[in-house]
Amino acid sequence: MTSTTPTAGRPNPARGAEQVPPKRRRDRAAREREMLEAAERIFGERGYHGTSMDDVAAQVGVSKPLIYQYYGSKDGLFLAVLGRLRTQLLDTVADAVMAATDAEDALYAGFVAWFQFLDDHPQAWSVLIDEGMLNAGAEATEEVRAAFIDLIATMVRRNLPAGRPADDDEVQIVAQSISGATERLAIWRTRTPHPPTPEKVAQTLQNLLWQGLHTLSTNP
Repeated sequence: MTSTTPTAGRPNPARGAEQVPPKRRRDRAAREREMLEAAERIFGERGYHGTSMDDVAAQVGVSKPLIYQYYGSKDGLFLAVLGRLRTQLLDTVADAVMAATDAEDALYAGFVAWFQFLDDHPQAWSVLIDEGMLNAGAEATEEVRAAFIDLIATMVRRNLPAGRPADDDEVQIVAQSISGATERLAIWRTRTPHPPTPEKVAQTLQNLLWQGLHTLSTNP
């Protein structure tokens, strides 16, 4: 009678297949996140024109054709990076503002969130202000700026005293001024060897602006 027991010392193919599970492939969302994170770093360090798809592919450990499959071109990849940064930045600032207990705290919390985000994503600001980027990228950056200004304007309107009509010109002047101040401070902090903390920048900027905002809100 022939034995069906595997010969000693020889692997059992069926048992081996059971013991060694097949490699799990990274899902699309995880791979896309890795590509965008790598692209953000490289675009931030080298600028738009200094970055190649080969650089990104090598950083992620995938083939260049795969990146083209996902984004179509370097322009498409750059716009995807900008879109991701826009969503993350605005969500971070909006969450901080909306969680604040009063108007003064909202201003401070929004500033802290803005500067802390840039510290947590050190290449983000370089991507957003890259002067050598494509026209579509410049338009996308302006959309980020416009959305941030809209958030500031909304905060100003919500904190006007009851019965005080909102003057759209005044609201826009304030919102544009705050946006410009935060942008210049962001650039300055990236070029300073030992920049002040987000909290110190936020507190100083709030102290400068709050009195003016309070005056604006109480004088019709």
